[in-house]
Amino acid sequence: MNKIAAIVAAAAFAGAANATVITSYTLFQEPGNQVSTPATTSAANVAGLDMTRSANLNPTAAGNSISANGWTPDSNSYFSFGFSVDAGFVVNLNELIIATRASNTGPGELGLFYSGDNFSTNLHTFTQSGTSFLNSTIDLSALTNLDGSVEFRISPISDLRADGNMGIASGGTLRISEFFDGSDFFPVQFTGEVVPAPASAALLGLAGLVAGRRRRA
Repeated sequence: MNKIAAIVAAAAFAGAANATVITSYTLFQEPGNQVSTPATTSAANVAGLDMTRSANLNPTAAGNSISANGWTPDSNSYFSFGFSVDAGFVVNLNELIIATRASNTGPGELGLFYSGDNFSTNLHTFTQSGTSFLNSTIDLSALTNLDGSVEFRISPISDLRADGNMGIASGGTLRISEFFDGSDFFPVQFTGEVVPAPASAALLGLAGLVAGRRRRA
């Protein structure tokens, strides 16, 4: 990693340090072809969803990751992960910290989608270059007041391969791995805050106001 990239990565993690880890996934020592990877940590009032593949993908071995081949250039093939929020609370997201890597004939252009709009809007584009790892710190601060089950998917948005040619091969792979800042690895993680839902907060405020008036009466 060059000096400028290292400074950018350090700044990103300095900002992330001020936010709560909503949920995270440790991929270190995972074989790549595991059925799924459970969330390692989750904030209070949040439960992580397993990191999985769509049913049409094939598990492939690749150390310290979750990996697959059989990719098609559409939303039918994807990696899925996310979290569920307890009733009475909402999540305001900050960032997704993640790394990805493709084989030369694997998908080279992918998007990040989420269940809040039925996976219709591309929140971020991943552009894979050859077989290099791509470290991404993705700003998700526009996603606020998330409740219930919140699923994210990474899926191809074109038939472009990582080597720059067209036509994703059936044996071409893509994996999710941990973010590397030049010296340390960081689990895949969502950061942000968990707060009472607006309606719950309003009710708490009303209850406090009523209690205050009773004390003054």
